[in-house]
Amino acid sequence: MKVLVIHGSMRKNGNTSILADEFLRGAKDAGHAVEKIELREKKFGDCFGCQACLKNGGNCVQKDDVAQILEMMKAADIIVLASPMYYFTWTGLMKRFLDRTYPVMPVLKNKKFYLITLGGVSDKKLMAHILTDFYLYVECFEEFNQVGCKACGSVIGSGVIKPGAIKESPAMQEAYETGKNL
Repeated sequence: MKVLVIHGSMRKNGNTSILADEFLRGAKDAGHAVEKIELREKKFGDCFGCQACLKNGGNCVQKDDVAQILEMMKAADIIVLASPMYYFTWTGLMKRFLDRTYPVMPVLKNKKFYLITLGGVSDKKLMAHILTDFYLYVECFEEFNQVGCKACGSVIGSGVIKPGAIKESPAMQEAYETGKNL
């Protein structure tokens, strides 16, 4: 299987990246092909909301780095959205990207989605909003094309603030095992 991680943090080698890499290590150890996209390294604008993509075969009118990422999403079997939690939801960078996935709504079929997230809050109940946002995002695909896209799970790190602190979290083992058991 092809596993694609889309990482939506502005921090290079931050805690979310470390956790996502552990997920990928597990997937790679299980024999899966893995790839990671760093959104902070990509150039792209906001969705115009013009819906031209729905009339022209799923091609966004903007000519930027998103087109390549959308092709990678189409080719992947498993799509992992990795974002730290900022104010109880996605980072702005991840949200901007997710809005740009509108062109693949009618064509993205039979994909399994996972969420990797973490935050400084110690109570995982406070991560409920980002989990809801994740499940609602995936449900948009099901609602649009009714063909097999589903949310399959999440890895959540809580109480993580200091750089590198995730390495001491039980979420590291959970990330590895989740990746290995895809």
